[in-house]
Amino acid sequence: MADITTATKLADMQIPESWARYTAQRSVEQDQFFQSGVIQAVPQLASQLAGGGYLVNMPYFKPLADDEPQIPDDSKDIELHTINTAVSQAREYGMDQGWSATDLSRELSGTDPLRAMSDSISDYWRHINEKILLKTLDGVYSSDSMKNINQFDATDGRRTDHAFSLANFNAARFQLGDRYQDLAVVAVHSDILRELQNANIVDQKTGNTILVNGNQLPSQIQAPNPGDTIKGVRIVVDDTLPVKDGVYTSYLFATGAFGWSELPVDNAAETGRDGLRFHGVDYLINRRRFVLAPTGMSWNESAYQADKAAAKATAAFPTLDDMGNAKYWTRVADAKNIPFVKFTTTDEAIKQTTTTPTGDK
Repeated sequence: MADITTATKLADMQIPESWARYTAQRSVEQDQFFQSGVIQAVPQLASQLAGGGYLVNMPYFKPLADDEPQIPDDSKDIELHTINTAVSQAREYGMDQGWSATDLSRELSGTDPLRAMSDSISDYWRHINEKILLKTLDGVYSSDSMKNINQFDATDGRRTDHAFSLANFNAARFQLGDRYQDLAVVAVHSDILRELQNANIVDQKTGNTILVNGNQLPSQIQAPNPGDTIKGVRIVVDDTLPVKDGVYTSYLFATGAFGWSELPVDNAAETGRDGLRFHGVDYLINRRRFVLAPTGMSWNESAYQADKAAAKATAAFPTLDDMGNAKYWTRVADAKNIPFVKFTTTDEAIKQTTTTPTGDK
């Protein structure tokens, strides 16, 4: 009889604690929103939750009041002003996931599905990270406090140009006014990238390449690739960005627009086996706790708890849909200090803008 005590088990494949840290780190390293600096690690967020609870308080200074300066007068004292403070809140999120494979699936396929799962879990969490970010943006931009703030919609019926043209891109950037240069990254759907690359540099009247002083006139936005820049703004491509009825949502971000902190978890990774169930099955469980905090926004815990109580539902951790709920987000900073902009267009062809030279009729 074979000595089954020497068989390799799932628990032998990885040291659970080390493996859990590895997959969390790898999911961050592969995530383009982390790589581009849109999301930045803020370890102190996690430290605030070491003693328990769900909320992180993040105090900040408000801008100084725009009071008139005082005119020197030796009969009066200088009036002293103060700087005001406020507190925004970030929510701890919790997510678990598990995977399993039966002995028969391994025997009949001739491969090891659980090892493949183990190698793919960092990719799984990377996609979840992206969903969390986009759901959070859904909630933020649908909140009453963000109505008509840091948004530019080229499809709102007030203009004929609905595309991701340079004029519309600039209109989106300048939603932050003189802080437009803070926006360092633009995230677009691949359909939008295709139209940017298709933007022509040909005169529609003559079919000739447009030249100015012997130099080729660039298109409105010149055939970019992911990682290239438009007006100094780096392009990130992600097909999980919202698309509905031919309308595409892109986002512009400043560096550090979102703060992220991964929390330690008991039994972050767990392996096991049930020899009776399904004639033998191995399983792998992954648990995560983390904080994602959009700058200038505060989580409304009281509204969240009230809704869960009314629905007699579990309120320990918000779902993805909860993250996208407008009721749970409140803007607490000046619009210019909200470091992201929502930009809505279609994927229709970007037309070359031409000007008539002086003297031509």
